[in-house]
Amino acid sequence: MISVGEAWELIRSRARPLDAIDAPLSSALGRVLRCEVRADLDSPPFDASAMDGYAARRADLARPLRLVGEAPAGTAYPGTVGRGECVRILTGAPVPRGADCVVKQEDATLDGGVLRVRRPDSRDFIRRRGENRRAGAVIVPAGVMLGPPELAALAAAGVTRPEIARPPRVAQLAAGDELVAPDRVPAGAQIRDSNSTLVASLLARHGAALVAQAHVGDELAAARAAIAAMPAHDVLLLSGGAGAGERDLARPLLAALGYEVHFDAVNLRPGKPTIFASRGPQLAIALPGNPVSHWVVFQLLVGPLLRFLQDSREAAPARLNGRLAANAALPPPDPRPTYWPCRAVVAGGTHELHPLPLASSGDASGLVGANALLPVPEPPATLAADRLVEFIPCP
Repeated sequence: MISVGEAWELIRSRARPLDAIDAPLSSALGRVLRCEVRADLDSPPFDASAMDGYAARRADLARPLRLVGEAPAGTAYPGTVGRGECVRILTGAPVPRGADCVVKQEDATLDGGVLRVRRPDSRDFIRRRGENRRAGAVIVPAGVMLGPPELAALAAAGVTRPEIARPPRVAQLAAGDELVAPDRVPAGAQIRDSNSTLVASLLARHGAALVAQAHVGDELAAARAAIAAMPAHDVLLLSGGAGAGERDLARPLLAALGYEVHFDAVNLRPGKPTIFASRGPQLAIALPGNPVSHWVVFQLLVGPLLRFLQDSREAAPARLNGRLAANAALPPPDPRPTYWPCRAVVAGGTHELHPLPLASSGDASGLVGANALLPVPEPPATLAADRLVEFIPCP
């Protein structure tokens, strides 16, 4: 067996970042930006009013002012504000020549074209040219996953087709005679297939495209035929059959497909029978069939692989610090390094970790609420309520 760290290094050594593509903003949400974007203009591009009010000269605010025009948003006042004058101005409009402040409309009264200022010592309420960003400054660096704020920043910079990483194309095959679809009632020794739903949702969270998903029994010929019918993919995920039993399908299937196996067991609980293989640029990971093992191995190895394919600067999962909850139920001891699903909540200014009370690694409902992994230290007895612990946040 190899460690989780060694497994990740082997996976990364075989992975190659995917090509970049240009995509419209409407298709870029959740994608990784491959090329930094710089501002093409100063922001704001001119001195602009920060309030609805009146543009004037500060030296004149102590006396009545004569209203001489207006500057609505999108329109520049053509003249110059002279001594004893003011211009009605709306938020975002250019500050007219001659004016050096904006009086909020709440701080003044207008009567018969004459403005009287109640607070002549208030702020200027002017957004200065370039105070947000100067032309040429980086506004979104490369490697950032594009969310709504980043897309808005690109739009403000006039970037309508950013260069993003192509989403990894992933195919999944769930194997097992015992599996039935979630909409069927299991009979006899059958169980519902929850792993396919789990994998599909995790792939969506990691910006991957699920190009094919199929279920077969434990027959090698049927599995080969199902994969042969799948469209082109970068990553093949096999759900179940990763063990060393005579009916476990993953090893003979990968061999029949021409994949080279790089490891077939990881010193990990849960998730020991995990297989990684490659065939040229195509990668394959066989995950142990239990749902909890599926979730743990995905977070530790599959998710980082998908991020690496989109941005090669990504490394192993990030780790944060938190505290173990006072009523935490500790995982049972095991000689293998344990990564235990837990719920991380913000409490008292820090993250509080609540390990989930899993009955077994086959307990799909036991994952409800999971959003983090707790690496259990050696020996586990060092875990104690309110103790500082390291954890891995999980999307």
